[in-house]
Amino acid sequence: MASFISKILLNSARVAHGLPSFSGSHFHTQTGGLAFRFTQILNAEPPKKKKRADPRLDIMRKQRMIKRLKKVQNKMGAAELKPIAEFSVERKLTQEKRKRNLPEITYEENERRALLQKAWSKFKLEQHCEDMKYIDSMRKSQQKALEELRYESEELYELALKRDNNLMSLLVLYGPTETPPIVDYYHQCPDGQYVDITKEYK
Repeated sequence: MASFISKILLNSARVAHGLPSFSGSHFHTQTGGLAFRFTQILNAEPPKKKKRADPRLDIMRKQRMIKRLKKVQNKMGAAELKPIAEFSVERKLTQEKRKRNLPEITYEENERRALLQKAWSKFKLEQHCEDMKYIDSMRKSQQKALEELRYESEELYELALKRDNNLMSLLVLYGPTETPPIVDYYHQCPDGQYVDITKEYK
């Protein structure tokens, strides 16, 4: 303590006589004998390296969160659905007594059915090929006739390309687009009581 006070007095005397003052790491003086103060203590350390986030740890955290939510959901129980009368099945329909006992099919019967299916497939394939050949020949004949007609007259060719509405008159049917309502159907509805809530604007 005595050395510290002597140092202060020596430094103030130097300042008073115009001599340079002593400067330390934590102490210095300004102009004037009594104008002295402590400098601010700076405690510093080298910056720490930033830790990189591991993606595996994030995945593990999410998995743990999902497990916790599943445990809470299992404790709460499954949501109870409101029963629907139309989906309910009578108990007598679910009894095992109503099961039909089908007879066992022999090996010969299985072979006969397989051969019959193959023969039917072969027959339908041949029929399809014949139909396609017939349609192709008719299309070629039609195209050839149109070319000959165009060679004779351009007007007749244009008329031949137009659609003939008289050919399709029998297939055009006109009738009601909606089924007419049944009288007093609301009071005899088989599905239960029916309440009409249609809004009417007047």
